[in-house]
Amino acid sequence: VPVVTKVLPALRRQQQDLFIETSRLVAAIKEQSPMQDQGTIDRVIAFLDDCAELMYFGELTILDIPFLCMFILSPLLAPVSFHSYDLEDKCDGMVTKEDILRVLESHKKSFTVNIDNIIRLLKTFNLAFAVEGKPNTFLFPSHLPTKKL
Repeated sequence: VPVVTKVLPALRRQQQDLFIETSRLVAAIKEQSPMQDQGTIDRVIAFLDDCAELMYFGELTILDIPFLCMFILSPLLAPVSFHSYDLEDKCDGMVTKEDILRVLESHKKSFTVNIDNIIRLLKTFNLAFAVEGKPNTFLFPSHLPTKKL
């Protein structure tokens, strides 16, 4: 309980990025409950992930899932976000790192975002795929044209 009532709110206030290194989260939990062994801490993090208090992402943890969904994933996965930036010619599903940065800048709120972490997250969840031979270019399946019957 102290993790949910004390540790997470304190980390959310201190952290300026959407992502936090998991080692910092573990250190904060140990500081609050020094008697906890690593197995217990791993179970606490897994429980918090299951309850959507945070999203455990290997070396990184996402502290604010609603922010991630509303201000990161929603605009990035909606082709209309890109159309508003005169990128209609890119309706072939191809998106560059610069396109991603432009869209995120317009939706930025209280957190800063590390673009490389966002791209890593998108690729991990198969929401974007690197394009061979084109550095910093990604295929977003959600941006592929739909076939009209």
